[in-house]
Formats: sequence, C-alpha cells, structure tokens
Amino acid sequence: MSNREFLQLAHTYLPKHRVGGYFMSEKLDGQRAYWDGGITRGLAKKSIPWANTAKDSRLLKEQVSTGLWSRYGNVMHAPPEWLDTLPRLPLDGELYSRELSRQQLMSIIKKHEPNEQDWMQVEYPCFDIPAYESVLRDGRINNNNFKLILSNCMSWLQENGLLGEGSLDYRPDPKTPFETVYYLLKKLCTGHAIAHVQVQLPFATQQAIAMLEQETARIVERGGEGMVVRAPGGIWTPKRVKTVLKVKPTDDAEAVVVGYTTGRVGKEGRHLGRMGALITEYNGHRLELSGVKDHERTLSVIDTFGFEKKPASEWATEHPGEDCPGWITNNRFPIGSQVTFRYRGMSDDGIPSEARYWRPRREE
Repeated sequence: MSNREFLQLAHTYLPKHRVGGYFMSEKLDGQRAYWDGGITRGLAKKSIPWANTAKDSRLLKEQVSTGLWSRYGNVMHAPPEWLDTLPRLPLDGELYSRELSRQQLMSIIKKHEPNEQDWMQVEYPCFDIPAYESVLRDGRINNNNFKLILSNCMSWLQENGLLGEGSLDYRPDPKTPFETVYYLLKKLCTGHAIAHVQVQLPFATQQAIAMLEQETARIVERGGEGMVVRAPGGIWTPKRVKTVLKVKPTDDAEAVVVGYTTGRVGKEGRHLGRMGALITEYNGHRLELSGVKDHERTLSVIDTFGFEKKPASEWATEHPGEDCPGWITNNRFPIGSQVTFRYRGMSDDGIPSEARYWRPRREE
C-alpha cells in the first residue's frame, strides 16, 4: 500500500521552477481545513474511517463530526450556524481572519464548545474542490501527527448512503484541472466559504518570476507569510506535489547558546546519545534550534576538576529528549557563543516561528 497524506501539500518554490502561467495567491497563515460537503455531520467520529482517533481516549466527551476536518483528521468544532452557510460540496481551504492574529484565531477554532459569535469572524477561503475518490483513496498516512491506513472509504460512503442523489449540490470529477476548479469555486462557494483570490502570472518565465517576487515582497512587507503558486493543469492529489509551490521568504536573527537537549528515541534513534537541539536565549525567551548537522552533534564532558563523570554520550542515551546538565558541552557551540537562525514571522509573544539554526554568528 502506497504512502499518502490526508490532504495535498506543496513543495517549496525554487528559482529553477518555471512558473509562467501559474496561478498566484497569498499564503494564508491560518488553519488548513477540509469540508466533506457536510455528509458526515452528526455522525460519531469513531465511526468514520478517515478520522484520527489516536488520542480520543483522553477526551471526556465522545466526538461528533461536523463535516469539517483538520489536516490531521481531527474534527473542527465549528458551530451549526456557521456550518449551515457552507455549500454542499467538498472543499479544501484555510480557516482564516484578517482581523485577528493567528493566536486569536487558534483560540477560537480549537475550542470543543464553539462560540457562535466568535466564529462569525472566521472566513473559509477555499483553493480547491477535491473529489471524494482522491481524498479517500486507499493508502497509508504516516507522519508525526497522523498515522492511519485508509481502505475502502468510498465503499463505506456508498454503504451508508452518504453520496445518494440529492445529498450534494456538486460532486467533483477527480481529473478536474485547477484552472477549471478556480472557475467553479467562484461560482459555487457560499456563506463563509469564499474562493481564495488567484491571479494568473504571465506565461513568459522572466516576467512571471518578476511579478511573483514583487507580489511576495508586498505581502511580506504588510505582515503576510508569502505566496502560493499553482499549475493551471494541476490535479488535486493527497501528496506533496510540485504543481503547488509555496513561496515563503525567511528572516534571520542572532541568539546566545545557553544549553543543549539530548536526541530523542524517534527517527530510528539517529541522534540518540548526541545533541538533539541547541537551547538558546532570544530576547529573554528560551528558543530551541534544530537544523544542526550530524557531525556537529557530539557532546563531551567539561573538565570537572577530578570528579568522575560518565561519558556524555552515555548520559545522553539514558536521558533522551532532556536538557543536558552543566557538566556536558558541545565544543562546536560552547555556552555563551552566538548563532544565527532563520525563522518565518513572530508570535504575539515575540517568539520567532519555525526557527532553525543557520550558521555561527558572523562578525560584521
């Protein structure tokens, strides 16, 4: 059985990509969401074959489907009044608000008991109409947040009469190209579901790149995240595809090394017994930085003036994912040294998002 994702994901844009004629739109910093057309509204989540129930045993109340799903197969608890405005067709989009920060948005949409008034500030810009045959095709979902084998989901829908005549306003064809999909989105979206605005780039490569760079700079300058470009003939597929590219410029800053974490057991134990991440201080905040190369992860023991200590690698193996004690160091990144990291925007608390180690700080 082949690997797949729950939803379609984008590759990162590189200058080598030829994007002439692609459709360009702003990359929204919201919450990805799949609307199944409302066909599962009111059903017990545990009865739905694509639902992620791995952590539901921790919940006090049984989950009920709203028809709105996160990227990781979890129910999005939107209020009925909000859901009633959506069209009866499957949609792929982003829960978003231009008026709220991302943290404010998350505080609204993550609640299991939704507030109707708060949700009225949330829009659902949509960028595709994925066919059920595509979203629910057989395959193995295997990522850190969602592990599930999908099998015979379409048969389940048919057996339960969820795709019967009159249940949908429109049922998409799995081979519909994006150019046609965008036309349909503008025609079929209703209520809080809106067609995410797309602008087609010039067909000449250099003109397309110039326009894309100009629009990306404009969006980032006003606080946006970046852009997304889509091939006009691209077909929605539940994988990371090169017909959809994300254009996200990064910022960089400096931080001071104050410690190290040990490698975890996961990922086949590749970093077990070595450094997992740098612990740095940035503007008074603790910031853990990944992205260090394998040969830079060796831990060693500081001279303890005659006191015996076990080898650093042994201690790290016995304490995976923990902060190292003061007698362990990394000669490549000694305590007090400065490093440069890259990141994409800031949280409301002034903490860099998606921060990763880049290089040792260079003196000006």
